[in-house]
Amino acid sequence: MLTAYIITIFIYKKRYNTNNLKQNIMLFVIYLSVGIAIGVLYKIYAFDILKTFKALAIISITFITAGIDCREKIIPNEAVVCIIAVACVMMIINAFTNSVEALAIFIDSLVAMLIGVVLFAASKAISKNGVGMGDIKLVGALGLYLRTYALMGVLLVALVSIAIYGLIKVISKKACVKDEIPFGPFVAFGVTACMILGF
Repeated sequence: MLTAYIITIFIYKKRYNTNNLKQNIMLFVIYLSVGIAIGVLYKIYAFDILKTFKALAIISITFITAGIDCREKIIPNEAVVCIIAVACVMMIINAFTNSVEALAIFIDSLVAMLIGVVLFAASKAISKNGVGMGDIKLVGALGLYLRTYALMGVLLVALVSIAIYGLIKVISKKACVKDEIPFGPFVAFGVTACMILGF
């Protein structure tokens, strides 16, 4: 998580040309807390190093994406490409370490990617641009990375949390129904929750 923290600071400094000490401390505490939680829980679940790395990598990428989405209301293509690249590397490693299940895992990943893309493309069509193309690409990439079971868990947590957040904002009159809410932070929350729970 320390590496992810350094990469996040580098990306934010390069992208926004600022070095906010308060933000850096907050990010450090978040990354440290998540890293410790994942380490402890994965020790309890007895997961191997590859599964632990996979969880930490996706949490780190979604944290960076969430920060950018909050500021700019976009999901950067670099994040989507990074998720797909790491997913492909993981599938190749899995083909060598677990050749019996490699094809099933590959098919499950493709199915999850298609489910995510179709669901969010339909949401975009129905909601008249309530869902952005970045959200569709992000969910598709997460499907490839996480596979069906974990993707459904992430989407459930993300959609319930964004609904609660939106409802609270509307009830408190800090927003109206048509205001945009960035989806990236809720995806990061969903990914973190599901990885900590061992999905």
